[in-house]
Amino acid sequence: MNSFAATYPLPARQEPTSMPLPCSGYRIQTTLLHRLDTNHWDARVPASQLVGLGEALDAAERLGARRDFLEGSAQNLEREQVMRERPEAFGVVGRVVLGADNVFWVPDGTRSSGTLDLLGPECIDGYQQTALITRLAGELSPEHLDRAVLDVRILTGSARELARSEYDRAHLYCNPTEPQDLLVRHPIMLKLVKQFSNDQRHFKLRRGDRRGPHREGYSIGEATTALALFSHEAHPDLAYRTLEDEGRQEIWRDPSGQAFHTLFNDRTQATGVRIAITFRRSILNVLEEMLRTRSAHHWHLLEDAPDLVVWAVARQLPIDWLHCDQRDPAAPEWEKILDNEVPALTRRTAEHLVRAYEKLRSNGVYKRAEVRELPYWHKLLKAAGMSR
Repeated sequence: MNSFAATYPLPARQEPTSMPLPCSGYRIQTTLLHRLDTNHWDARVPASQLVGLGEALDAAERLGARRDFLEGSAQNLEREQVMRERPEAFGVVGRVVLGADNVFWVPDGTRSSGTLDLLGPECIDGYQQTALITRLAGELSPEHLDRAVLDVRILTGSARELARSEYDRAHLYCNPTEPQDLLVRHPIMLKLVKQFSNDQRHFKLRRGDRRGPHREGYSIGEATTALALFSHEAHPDLAYRTLEDEGRQEIWRDPSGQAFHTLFNDRTQATGVRIAITFRRSILNVLEEMLRTRSAHHWHLLEDAPDLVVWAVARQLPIDWLHCDQRDPAAPEWEKILDNEVPALTRRTAEHLVRAYEKLRSNGVYKRAEVRELPYWHKLLKAAGMSR
């Protein structure tokens, strides 16, 4: 054994203590080890080898971690479930980053593995994973834990200082994943992308700007809102949720939920998406034309709640056939409806809602923010006799 190990006994597990003693060293047995340079080691480490790092009651303080263990956080609860049910997946995402005053390698007869002795270990990132492993070690066998193999980076010297600084700043430039980002894996979305592509249209699922020229098309955000406005729902609640990105993200977050399934299911076709978007755009254009000559008094309703009018107009269209195959003899003649019926239907519906609004606000007081709220939509639809 090297001089470091003789000077600093390094048990595989350390008894918990509430005393803030200096952490002198720690030993890790690796399954794969690569030394990139003087200050940089990358290793594959079975989970049981990290148990001792989090055993002391003041482990976070000893290791210089940014946070103590976040008991009950949604992320740690999910991690725990993965470790219990799918330990092989536990180490797939993320990396544990450790710092050390010094590192000594004890070879095991191969050039690609061995034992690392860490003098003055520090947890720069990944304390939540290591602390969770420690908490589960009392329930799960070492064999179960070792089905989880983690990527561990160990840094010393200037590399350690740089990593500590940048991991502390990572929240400033790491783009968090949002529910929309996962839609690219959903089979219904993949079907829609293919159908639009066959029609020489682009269906934009991904956030961000697309480089270079691309075909005309539709976005998932606009599609979600349009389908909600033209859904079979008896009330505008679902449609209202889709008017802002936050509401759409909540729907996309749960692809197994009722809201998502109402909009995107086995019947959903690119044709129906295109019809819903096209009709919504057309209705909004008619409302803009109306506002050029009628913008005073209660007509501001058309500016402040235009999608309420869209929802009301949609209820008077054959939306049951929205996703019907256009070759079906029963399919509505959507193009004729769009050109010949929608403009007049939109004007009549808008005028009807404005008259109902005038009755509700007979005292002449205009509360523009109020008509943007869902409760007032219900109130106005009831006054107009349009609620079911």
